[in-house]
Amino acid sequence: KVFELNLGNWAPATHHYVYNVLEPWKQYVEEKTNGRMKVNLYHGATLGAAKSVWEDVRGGVYDVGLVPVSYYYDSELFPFSIGNLPFAFPDSTSAVKVVSKIGEKYAKDAFNDVVLMGLVFSDPYDLFSTKPIRKVEDVKNAKFRTQGKSESEFIKSLGATPVSISVNETYEALQKKTVDMITYSPIGGIGNKFYEVAPYITKISVSVTPLIAVMNKGIYDKMPDDLKKMFDEDFSKKLVGLYNESYAREREKAYQELEKLVQGKGEVITLTPEELKEFKQHAKVQWDKWVEDANKKGYNGAEMMEDFKKFLQE
Repeated sequence: KVFELNLGNWAPATHHYVYNVLEPWKQYVEEKTNGRMKVNLYHGATLGAAKSVWEDVRGGVYDVGLVPVSYYYDSELFPFSIGNLPFAFPDSTSAVKVVSKIGEKYAKDAFNDVVLMGLVFSDPYDLFSTKPIRKVEDVKNAKFRTQGKSESEFIKSLGATPVSISVNETYEALQKKTVDMITYSPIGGIGNKFYEVAPYITKISVSVTPLIAVMNKGIYDKMPDDLKKMFDEDFSKKLVGLYNESYAREREKAYQELEKLVQGKGEVITLTPEELKEFKQHAKVQWDKWVEDANKKGYNGAEMMEDFKKFLQE
């Protein structure tokens, strides 16, 4: 019997997810199973938006998806949102190591009705804006797109107004001036063509975004034991590895590409250490709010933050 696996990808077909991760993974799985497993790829949110991946995979709308944790701040995935705090990580590699430990300790029960394939982190987010941003005062009174509650206090502290918009609606929001600026991965910014409507990119490395690869438990349970074993020991790790490798590999290349793409209509801006420090000083309010929210949700926020800092030091 041939098992078909439907993979929903909310990013467009031009995104690095497609050519660095999903197409190679599809080929790898189909070859390793000698055609017993067929992977169907659906790009551009055709099966469901980024904001509904968790519900869609659990409900069987499709079988495999990548959950952006920032949309699930008020769910059982909350512990993973600590990875989205501003200026916590220099890169995605360290974020995976630290937040995996947080998830193992505080979110074990989140995956009772889905199969956890692994943790992915974006490259650090920079600022895409419709005008040049060099200082905190340049952000004041702007409409600033937020992914969710894990960054809204930071945005308010900068003097801007947070506007909650899905990644799939962001291009149009920038185009129509519903928002003036966003933070986003430079790699993803190219794939989503945000530079066309927000051609001023300030290198700020403000945060990385936690993403969780999951599989529908029903489709997994139907597989014969040998295919389950291949996913457990190989395919899941391969998928997550390809995602993380893609982010690490594409980052510097992305800046070179963005320089060309915005030439004559925008700019890639590098801040001085003093200018960057000014932005970093506004991060503490978000860290404090996260601990407060953790307590409200029934966690021990202080303990979680202590663990987080300990894992960061390690």
